[in-house]
Amino acid sequence: MLDTDEIKKNKVIGVELAPVETVDGQVKLGNKSASSVASLNRTPLLEKMLKAAPNFAAQQQKLNGQEPVIKNNPALGEYQLIDDLGGLIHGTYLQATNSESQDKDRSLVSRNSMSETASLVNYRAATDFSGYGHLKNNTETTKSVEVVYTLPTFEGKQGTVQIVLDGARINEFDGLEYKDEKGNVIPGFDITYSYQGHEGEYSTIDTLKHRDDFSWEKVTAIMVFGSLLPNSSYRVEFPFKITNLENINTQEQFNLNEYAFYDLTVNKHTTSQLNFRLSTPIFAHDAYQNIPFMALNRTEDGDQVFPEDIQATMPTLGEVPYAISNFNNEVSFDVDGDKVMWQGGQYFFKLATIQSAIQEKGFSVNVDMTGRKLMGASAFMVQPTYLDFESFDFIPYVVIHQLLITKSFTLKAEVKDDWNSFGGIEKVCGLSATNEELPVSPEQTFIVDDSELVDATPGDYNVIIGYFLNGSEDNDMLITSLAKVRMVENKQTINVYYVDLVNIPDKTKDDLQPSGGKILENQTQTFTGQGDEDYHNELWGEENGFEIYEYDQGAKLRTYVGGQPAKDYYVYLIHKIEKINEDHQVIRTITFNMPDGSKQIIK
Repeated sequence: MLDTDEIKKNKVIGVELAPVETVDGQVKLGNKSASSVASLNRTPLLEKMLKAAPNFAAQQQKLNGQEPVIKNNPALGEYQLIDDLGGLIHGTYLQATNSESQDKDRSLVSRNSMSETASLVNYRAATDFSGYGHLKNNTETTKSVEVVYTLPTFEGKQGTVQIVLDGARINEFDGLEYKDEKGNVIPGFDITYSYQGHEGEYSTIDTLKHRDDFSWEKVTAIMVFGSLLPNSSYRVEFPFKITNLENINTQEQFNLNEYAFYDLTVNKHTTSQLNFRLSTPIFAHDAYQNIPFMALNRTEDGDQVFPEDIQATMPTLGEVPYAISNFNNEVSFDVDGDKVMWQGGQYFFKLATIQSAIQEKGFSVNVDMTGRKLMGASAFMVQPTYLDFESFDFIPYVVIHQLLITKSFTLKAEVKDDWNSFGGIEKVCGLSATNEELPVSPEQTFIVDDSELVDATPGDYNVIIGYFLNGSEDNDMLITSLAKVRMVENKQTINVYYVDLVNIPDKTKDDLQPSGGKILENQTQTFTGQGDEDYHNELWGEENGFEIYEYDQGAKLRTYVGGQPAKDYYVYLIHKIEKINEDHQVIRTITFNMPDGSKQIIK
């Protein structure tokens, strides 16, 4: 859980994710504790997603004016006084005014042995917050009654949130009073008070006021004694205020109890209890239905947001079946329910729709405890501690697992019907019952759709590789991924280029480059052969005034590699020079033409 200081320091993803079990159509939070997403690295992608979400603080202001200030548990029915005791009807309830809309709302009435939370009180918008004890005599005779109300205060650590009497709203001299439905004070009722540290002892208002440490906040119980006239209805109001609001925990349940209720004429008694929580509306589905779920990768180094191309596959909240439970840990998707979640409530969503969006890209959501099926639903909830609404972001998320990663590969046309799917797999995993990645069995059967290759000619194609996660033959557990395949002929072309170096270069033979001379374009050799066949090439140049200075081995002989791109090899040439021996004798012949026409030869 995040404490208030951490929330104020970092803008956080305001949700917790919890496992969910499905039983007879009902879904409920599992036994495992919810894992918390506290804070994530403020990556550009995360910032982009936060900006796309509705302004959280503005949403709260809007909801405070739209939602009732007291929200009742619909499972408990309508407001009505029940627990009839020989014609006496009774109950406790809450009432408050919405500071935004000025609407007045009332809680359900307490019940005998009530165990469920009956109502939520919006602590951010409630004013004139009060509890009431209501008595009604439906008979034709006067009834003598004695009732004790214990207030929702409690002994706790210093600073703990408490609901106490608000002395500023109590008549200083008369204390609390019984009134009829029109607000008129009913005489004849004695009201006494029990004090903190003196529970079980009851004092009059006059006695309380003479105590040196008197404070209405320390009153823990109220006892009334009097007579109810025939066909009359009386109420006593307990003006409440909430202390230490900064320490609120919306999982804390408060109780307003009514007990030791007697019809003294026949000596009957009963008890009733009103359970409620302090809360506030924080999330309206309609405002966020166009926001996609955030895909998180849970790693040993913490939670990471998947890249944008993965985020683009995620469905929005409006595309995924959901249900909201504000009062307990289970809910049904089959009935219309709340569209607004209050603090401390749970937002349940089905995982099948998310799975269908990601399973063809090698991903899966969590599996259930058997490992053979998907977890049917998941839930997120807002941190129950006090919220700093101005520095709080709300983005729903779901943890997904990248279990299958395929890779591109090249396939020779001659063997396109005889290839191994492992050649296109980079990663493949299973999931444990605790959703940890596991190696797949060596006997894992892969499902391959290579229909595009049936009549394929050289070119680029798609192959789909898949497997049933954990061996389950449930279609929701079929994980697939697309692999790119390049189909090639089993041939290769060889190009041999001749480079005229002109003079022997200064570089060593190991440093020769084609740019070090002039390529003789007209002498380039090109030949193509079948893969795995050897070739022997007769190099050009030695009979044409050149000397071969160096050459790549592949220019003369090598084996064709089928399906590979054309390969270039180089032969480096220098001009052939004929040397003359230094001791070689040269005989010169000189012919003179004489005047008489004769010739004279001198050697």
